Amino acid sequence: MGTTVPGHSSLAERPQQLPIVDMQRPANTALEPLTTALLHSLPPSSSSNPQIIPLFTRIRVTTVGTDPTSTSQFSPQTLIAAAQLLADAQADAILWNGTSGMWVGAGLEADRELARLMAEATGVPCSTTTLATVAALEKLQVQKLGIAVPYPRGLAERVREFFGTTGHGWEVVGLATLEPVPGGNLAIAKTGLREIEEVVGRAAGGGAQAVVVGCTNWPAAPVIEKVEAVKDVMVIDSIVVTVWQGLRMVGYHDLVPGWGRLMAEVV
Repeated sequence: MGTTVPGHSSLAERPQQLPIVDMQRPANTALEPLTTALLHSLPPSSSSNPQIIPLFTRIRVTTVGTDPTSTSQFSPQTLIAAAQLLADAQADAILWNGTSGMWVGAGLEADRELARLMAEATGVPCSTTTLATVAALEKLQVQKLGIAVPYPRGLAERVREFFGTTGHGWEVVGLATLEPVPGGNLAIAKTGLREIEEVVGRAAGGGAQAVVVGCTNWPAAPVIEKVEAVKDVMVIDSIVVTVWQGLRMVGYHDLVPGWGRLMAEVV
């Protein structure tokens, strides 16, 4: 599982690397620092838990929407090329850290096929934020979902439709969007924590057992624990769940407090 590092000879001494494919919109400024902070919060590395290093590459995304120009930016060929760049670093796991699979309209099987194609091209286990979210919900065995997104209503409805067509029988009982809609990806990343908390809290209404926060440039991670405590609900944040999935892909199964119940309670 480890990677070769100059001066290190044993597998136990080599830091494991958890590369994450990040999307290049005008600016994705939330994903990388939050992912790094989460990994820095892990217990000190040891022979049983080697150091885990996040590595990032980006793809260029200039528009976000359901039109063909926007959705074509997430082509398998583009994402495979990005994954291959990370494979050059002898990665142990590669994840497409983006929620496009929830709203481009291709369905869950398209993300499964993307992960398969990336793994085939790189020789490295691969996954996506969408697959990580589904895996977490399966693990939790919940049925009633809330969805919180910073997107226009039309895009939010696409996310709702996605969870209704996976075959899991999930019922979306709450859908909350950020209003007014931010003017681009950089504005999404600058959303205040109180605003994010309010949107996620609204999504928890209607008896949701779990709330999916569907955007990897929306810094919701710092409010997860507060919303969970107030609303008595599990929050599945896109950034956090991708790290949760990646850690398990490289064999790390310790619980990690401080980032919500998923990281603190679910192996």
